[in-house]
Amino acid sequence: MRRSPVAVALGASEEQRNLYRDLFRQQGDRLWNADRDVDWSLGPKIPPEKREPWLKLVNVFYGLEYMGLETIQVMMSKATHQLRDPNLNLYLAAQCQDEARHAYVLDRYLETADGKGMLSGLESGLIDKFGTIASFGFFRVENWLTSTLFSENFAALFLQMSRGLPDIDPLAADIFRFILRDEVRHVNFLHTVLPGLIGNLSRIGRIYLWQSQLLLVSAVSVGLRRAKPHAVAIGIDIEEFKDTLTDNLDAQFRDAGIDEFLQAAAYRRVMDRFIPS
Repeated sequence: MRRSPVAVALGASEEQRNLYRDLFRQQGDRLWNADRDVDWSLGPKIPPEKREPWLKLVNVFYGLEYMGLETIQVMMSKATHQLRDPNLNLYLAAQCQDEARHAYVLDRYLETADGKGMLSGLESGLIDKFGTIASFGFFRVENWLTSTLFSENFAALFLQMSRGLPDIDPLAADIFRFILRDEVRHVNFLHTVLPGLIGNLSRIGRIYLWQSQLLLVSAVSVGLRRAKPHAVAIGIDIEEFKDTLTDNLDAQFRDAGIDEFLQAAAYRRVMDRFIPS
């Protein structure tokens, strides 16, 4: 593979380089093993009346995690070359390992629960479309990282709400606890990298990125509309999900210093258009 000199040139500030290294160290300090640390003896124990909708939702979540793994493998080198910091490559390699572990542990869970292969062709196509919107076109690195902030919040909320269900499968709850540990670190990384990236975008770049984000939220909303009956069947309130996701995104955009550009309220309007109350 051709290597450009910018891949090893230090372009970021010393403070940002240290943040990337700190996040890399955190991943090593908190690394969990999907085979040894998860208590596979717990289950699965899924209420019979909720088995089908639950496993369909986990199949969707697994599909999204696998798509995230494929996308980060495509985007790692592009991000490192654009930001010109080898420490970023260290961190992204660690996050890629996280995504691989998530895909593996969910695949093993579905295999253990005899619940694999429950995605329809349309659902698989929507997941592929999500990955395409997030990582292709102009301003690919900015678009991918901004899309990742949305997807990390979306995934974390699903995990949190699922773990709060009164009859959650104990094995799934254990797995979700470990995945959430990684998601927090991924969001911290995005808070580090996004302000500078978006701050350096031209007006045309910001318009393009904003339109791409609205398209991405539209694709996710179509999928969420299809998942709504399954969510309702297991006890997740979609209106509460949309409310909490909007609040979380609003707080994330403010914390990352990008709220003048990204508006959670606009994301919510798109979701409401596709998933009416």
